[in-house]
Amino acid sequence: MNRRHFITTAAGTLAASLLPASAANAKPKTVWGIAELWQWLYEKQQTSGHDSADCLQAHLDHGIRHVMWALGRSTLDYQSALPTSTMYAGDTRPETKVIGDSFRQECSLRAALAFAEKNDMVIYGRLGMNRHYGDALGGGLRSKYIAAHPEWMERHRGGQVDGTKVSFAIPEYRAERIAVLLEVAQIGAHGLCLDFCRQPPVARYHPQIIDPWLKAGHADPRQMRTGSPEFLEWAQHRADFVNLFLRDLRAQLRELEQKTKRKVPVMVRIPESTLDMNLMEGLDLRTWLKEGLVDEIALDPLWIWDFDYPDTAKSYLELARAHGVKLYGGANTTAGKSMKVNARAFLERISRNHDEGVDGIALFQTDTAALNAQLKGLLGPLLPHLSDAEAVRELVAAARKKQPQMSENERWFGLDNHSLLPQLSGSPRLSLETI
Repeated sequence: MNRRHFITTAAGTLAASLLPASAANAKPKTVWGIAELWQWLYEKQQTSGHDSADCLQAHLDHGIRHVMWALGRSTLDYQSALPTSTMYAGDTRPETKVIGDSFRQECSLRAALAFAEKNDMVIYGRLGMNRHYGDALGGGLRSKYIAAHPEWMERHRGGQVDGTKVSFAIPEYRAERIAVLLEVAQIGAHGLCLDFCRQPPVARYHPQIIDPWLKAGHADPRQMRTGSPEFLEWAQHRADFVNLFLRDLRAQLRELEQKTKRKVPVMVRIPESTLDMNLMEGLDLRTWLKEGLVDEIALDPLWIWDFDYPDTAKSYLELARAHGVKLYGGANTTAGKSMKVNARAFLERISRNHDEGVDGIALFQTDTAALNAQLKGLLGPLLPHLSDAEAVRELVAAARKKQPQMSENERWFGLDNHSLLPQLSGSPRLSLETI
């Protein structure tokens, strides 16, 4: 998301009439909320003095006890002691002042963990891995440390600077991200979520990536056909710099775990596409699992490339099972551009994931779903039942009966709200030739 709200008008609600009369005795699935206090405050436009507790209580009220809690992206959403970190203080929009006020008044992470301790909740700290925004909105969304190093920014395939991303080939950047995650683990987060979904590709054509490749005698990847065996070899090369980050993080976490006698699981949140597409985005899941760098995977149905997305978790599930890690399917609770919120589309996506055998569901932007009156009315009655696969099947059956047909702008609800759907918005998908 670009840290602003996208909600379009819904065409009615299925609400309580869809609730199942009975539930199965099968082992419940884990339902993760993905919450950003930033967005909660942006919507509310007021601070209570205990905003983290308010947001988490809203999740509990909807049966959600596992939450990926936002740490920030470039600027941070919690009070950090790191010299390389900048806490978000607001930007040029007047409506963001309340966010900075709340963050200064109370550490959102420590307050969330204190609430979780009292209410038997699980909190993973979720960090946006490569989203730095450039100088938009006065640079208020970009950390001062990153802003001071424009030479670290990634390059597009044509050579232009990508002001929204830093190259993982930069050791100082890898160290900065690791320092944040280690601090969060030390503060007491129950686990870490590395969110690579804002915004792929996370590795591109920085000179420190491409120069060694060319000096080794390889062909210029900027002249290769995307998706060819040669391009995938190049994709592996640039993803190796992200792999370096994961290896260093895991090694330092293991040292921390030995000292504290406490396990800190590492979850990665990645686009649900294909393993080769992920590799081209800089995400080498095969290596992460082979080397034991990752404990859990959360998928996000983010459709942005001119690519035929298979819309299934099966290939990920097979790989996850082979390495003994948990896999969570993904669905969004807010609508993208020109989408309309629709209970049936939402349930269809979750039911498909359950049927394929995932360990649970990760719901993006639950802060808004638990607050916005329209979304709360539509999805609120459904959320407590999403851990029960049989209950979801009953809900889907009832939804199909109540609404046999969905319009084009309803049936895509549940995709990541940053997905590019030309048939709805007219905005073209990104060309694979630019990846």
